[in-house]
Amino acid sequence: MNTDLILCAAIVNPKHEQNIEQVIKKLDKHKFVNKYILFDGTPEKVDRYTKYKKYIKTHYPDFTIVEYQDCKYYRKTLKTFIDDNFDTLAKNCFVIQDDILLDDFDLDKLVKSKADFDECKILYFREHRLRLNQWFNVLDDSGVLIKTHGWNEKAYLITKIDLQKFLGNLLEKEKINYYDDMIKDKCWETITEQEQLEYWKQWGCCEHKTIRHKHLQTKRTKFFT
Repeated sequence: MNTDLILCAAIVNPKHEQNIEQVIKKLDKHKFVNKYILFDGTPEKVDRYTKYKKYIKTHYPDFTIVEYQDCKYYRKTLKTFIDDNFDTLAKNCFVIQDDILLDDFDLDKLVKSKADFDECKILYFREHRLRLNQWFNVLDDSGVLIKTHGWNEKAYLITKIDLQKFLGNLLEKEKINYYDDMIKDKCWETITEQEQLEYWKQWGCCEHKTIRHKHLQTKRTKFFT
């Protein structure tokens, strides 16, 4: 279904180094055009991290490994990769972080569901926990794809065109930003429902009604020695 897998990774605590293998094995049955692992850099060289990346590269040769030397963190690492490889990427990108396990799903059906609902630009999978009202406010939950203000960046399906555009908006701090920015500005309640819907259309965030994710690592320290 013309979809690439992009697995975003970074240095982790030694006891969590097997998380990425669980993520890979959970996704192994799906047929992606290409599969990438993006390793973020570190402020200084860490021998353990070097060995960890070498192990993954050796044991998972079906992945293209992309290593960055600088510590960019998640969004900047992903944006750098998209910008540098845009022309060679498949139409769709399935983005997931290295400590996220998804419920079972059918990739082809997901891609088709998103394509059939042409207003959907981001199809994400929320965590197995209570909804955060200030983040995932629902506009319409009548279908399998639920319209929400905002999305969870841990795992989602998106076209490469929208991914590049949205990452640019987020990193450049443009006014068209997350829904909660409008809450902070205290202007959300002053606009009409139609204006709220038009704002939503700029992002097109949809949550899948039944597919959820589990976060294997509840907290990630920025740097481990």
